[in-house]
Amino acid sequence: MPTEQQHAFSKVLDLVEEAGCIDHVVLIGSWAEFAYREADVLPGFCPNIKTMDVDFLVRNLRRPSPAARLTALAKERGFFVESDRMTGTTKLLDITGLEVEFLIRKMGEGKEPALKTNIGVTAQALWHMDVILKNTINVRCLSHVVTVPIPEAYAIHKMIINSERGKKAEKDAHAVENMLPLLDEEKLNKIFSSLSKKEKARVRTLAETYGVATRILEIV
Repeated sequence: MPTEQQHAFSKVLDLVEEAGCIDHVVLIGSWAEFAYREADVLPGFCPNIKTMDVDFLVRNLRRPSPAARLTALAKERGFFVESDRMTGTTKLLDITGLEVEFLIRKMGEGKEPALKTNIGVTAQALWHMDVILKNTINVRCLSHVVTVPIPEAYAIHKMIINSERGKKAEKDAHAVENMLPLLDEEKLNKIFSSLSKKEKARVRTLAETYGVATRILEIV
């Protein structure tokens, strides 16, 4: 990984911790794979981080209390702050091109595309986040303790949302396949059994569409 990219990610973690938000978010997406490697969560795992997007899942829109001032601090630390004109979602941009986005699980009827949160940003609201929120671990990454999904939850979540990934769907499917041999089968089965019928169907569809390893087929 380019040193510049890693340095930019380190700056993001510095910012989130300084703002008092690091205990209130879960690092998801490809940078969670980087954290797995840094913390040796999956011995032998070698992620290929190409994305410049950093994604954080906000645990609770009402925490911390009192509210943090992440956006204001980001501006002070040299980040550019953008707000989507349609949804109001917040995006932080570093001069290197690294983009930081915030997500939150949809609640109730899920009509709102985005929700204001107490970490100081407006987060995009998405379904299927419970599998991550219920299965997390804390790991040390670049001198910070960050919360990430357990690898088994990370993989299953990627399977669930694969049909929504557009051009990235096939790449994501093969990334999951590469991770599978290193995962705990008992944990995979336990998480899979906790899914809704629709979510289980999405996992089956991915397995059938891409022929992703028999280990996926074993849990469905």
